[in-house]
Amino acid sequence: MRGIINLRPSIYFILVLLFISTSCGLKPAGSNEAASVPTTSLSVYVFSAPWCAECNRELPLLKEKYFKELTLAEQSQVSVSVFVVTGKTPGQVASQEVADEYGNSLALPFTMLPDKSYKMYRKYFEEGNAIPAAVLLDNNQQAIQLYEAGSTDLNDLFAKIKQNLN
Repeated sequence: MRGIINLRPSIYFILVLLFISTSCGLKPAGSNEAASVPTTSLSVYVFSAPWCAECNRELPLLKEKYFKELTLAEQSQVSVSVFVVTGKTPGQVASQEVADEYGNSLALPFTMLPDKSYKMYRKYFEEGNAIPAAVLLDNNQQAIQLYEAGSTDLNDLFAKIKQNLN
């Protein structure tokens, strides 16, 4: 009898939590209902390296324009990923540690990923390995615009983002 009395407060607590979570719109784990998570409409992939002077100039400008040109609603529809193609010096293999350190050094809010041996870069640029380079992709990961090394016109990039969001 005593064990049943000790269980009651915890059962009531669980029932209260369940009621609160369902009344707030939260779905219990294992629920078949889809959560209303915003999906990104566009992706921007930037290819960069810590030793690249032009990359180090362009990335802070990209960050500035991202926050200045896009509303919060638009930002939620545009993901930016920076693919770090080498280590700290040319020829070194990229690593997640170097990518994270590089992103932190420039205070970038973007996803930082290593692109070992230019594998992701090669999906969009068949020749060379020049950086910085960028790609604007639709929600099906189809390229809308390629910006080869030295040709990333940020004004054009953000005009295309706005055009494709509308």
